[in-house]
Parts: sequence; C-alpha cells; structure tokens
Amino acid sequence: MASHIAPLESFLTSIEREAAPSAWDTLQRACDILLVVVNAPLWVALLAILAISKLLIDGGPAFFRHVRLGRNGQPFVLYKIRTTPREFEAQPNDWSDDRFPERTRFGSWLRQRDLDEIPQLWNVLKGEMSLIGPRPEMPSHSELFSCRIPGYAQRLTVLPGLTGLAQARGWRGNTGIRPRTASDLEYLARRGPRMYFQILAKTAALELRRAFLVD
Repeated sequence: MASHIAPLESFLTSIEREAAPSAWDTLQRACDILLVVVNAPLWVALLAILAISKLLIDGGPAFFRHVRLGRNGQPFVLYKIRTTPREFEAQPNDWSDDRFPERTRFGSWLRQRDLDEIPQLWNVLKGEMSLIGPRPEMPSHSELFSCRIPGYAQRLTVLPGLTGLAQARGWRGNTGIRPRTASDLEYLARRGPRMYFQILAKTAALELRRAFLVD
C-alpha cells in the first residue's frame, strides 16, 4: 500500500492536509449516522439476502475490498459485494467501463442497479465516508488526475461519498472525469444541508428508476 500512497505527497501539499471539520462537517456526520442507523433493518437485511444470493449463484467470495483515498488523503478499505470472477484482482491502473472488468452473472445484475455499493454504508458508519461527497478514487488515479485537472486535489478536503452531485447529474461510472470533477468542485463550494438532502433525494429517485427499468 505504501508504494501507491507515497507519490501523493506532491499533490496533497496543494490542499490543507489536516483541515479542521467545519460546523457543517459535524452536522453532516450526525445526519449520516442517523440515516444509516434508522434504516439499518432495511439495508442490513437486503445486504444479507444479496450476499447469500451471490454465494449461491456465483460462488464466493461475497465481498470485494479495495484501497481508496479519503479525507486529507488518508487511505481506507472500501467494501463492495463482489461482481467480478473469483480470480480477478484489481490493479492500481485499472479503469472500469462497460467491458472491464468482466462481471459474473449475478454481478452484472448487481452492478446495473448499484446494489454492490451497499456495503459502503459500513464505511459511512466507520467515519471513512459520508452519504454525500465526491466518489473516492484509487491512489494512482488521484495522483494522475490531480496532475491533469486543476483543482482535482481539493476533493480530498472532505469525506468521500456514497453518492455526490456528479452522480446525481448522471456523471457516473466511466463518464468523463472533467465534468465529474467540475460537479465535485461545485459541491465543495455550495455544500450544506440543502444540497445534502437534494442530492439524497435525486439519487434515491435515480436508483429507484434504475432498479425498475434496467433489464
């Protein structure tokens, strides 16, 4: 892990490495915990059903772990339900799109509906992520994009999110990194209670539409 994190020092100096939480950061954390805990009976039951289904249909392992960068450039282990074959191991420079990596039968169904992301609610409870914020990237991608896109490193001044303004606008997956970054920077400039709940509502509407319309 250290070999991937060390080069990040050069661009992390462009942000306030140990930025103190603002009043909204504290309130946002409280909102995250409240929403995740109140809805725990629903998402924990759904996660158990999906994990068991994954094991029965595709075999194990049920979960996938991957290092991403969090607030102030701190690495953390992100969790997902595994959608790839058992033998697949993510590499530092991998970039997911519609053809890569290969998906299992049940994994394709999960990915089309974003249901593989549910385990990240555990990352939210641990304080490594928020419900709302820029999506976390791999260390190598953060280093590359920070060199090419002005302001990209500023995304690391806040907790990464399960969803964000870019995703609520449809900029997700393998869409262009520049419009996604522009939306992330807009989020940083405007974030607060109103935007937090607007993004939650928009994301919920999009995910419900995907759940019922995806073949």
